[in-house]
Amino acid sequence: MAADLSVRRYQVLIRKYCEADMDTVIDIWYEGWHSIDPRLVHPHSKHEWRDRWVSRIAPTHEIVVAESDNEILGFVTLNPETAELTQLFTRLPEQGRGAGSALINWVKNRCHKGVYLFTLEINYRSRKFYEEHGFRETSLSTNAISGLPTVRYEWRDA
Repeated sequence: MAADLSVRRYQVLIRKYCEADMDTVIDIWYEGWHSIDPRLVHPHSKHEWRDRWVSRIAPTHEIVVAESDNEILGFVTLNPETAELTQLFTRLPEQGRGAGSALINWVKNRCHKGVYLFTLEINYRSRKFYEEHGFRETSLSTNAISGLPTVRYEWRDA
């Protein structure tokens, strides 16, 4: 019997985040970050991530989710004051299926003059994703929260 190798096809809807999305979004964020490398352990608990979301991210960022069939596939957070893309995560099984591309395209359409982001240096999967979407590495630094090396990427509309 042949294995089913079909790829799930779906229409991705980008919509504004609402408070009812919070638990799902935090789960996607936490699980996604910890999937970067099996040796990676964040210094803050999931509860502290939730506190950060509630106090520092949700009040100051534009947040949208990628959704299909009423299921959240991923999300992106954008600081409109600085044009910094601060978080972009998709559910692990959805990676490579278009939700992340839909989210990054929303960011590009929102930030015509350009956008920047930081990602962990060891996050090769996201670095490849950003480079495939036209982002260019501009500098190296250290993440103030995790203490890990990061790469700054920028995208500018041609």
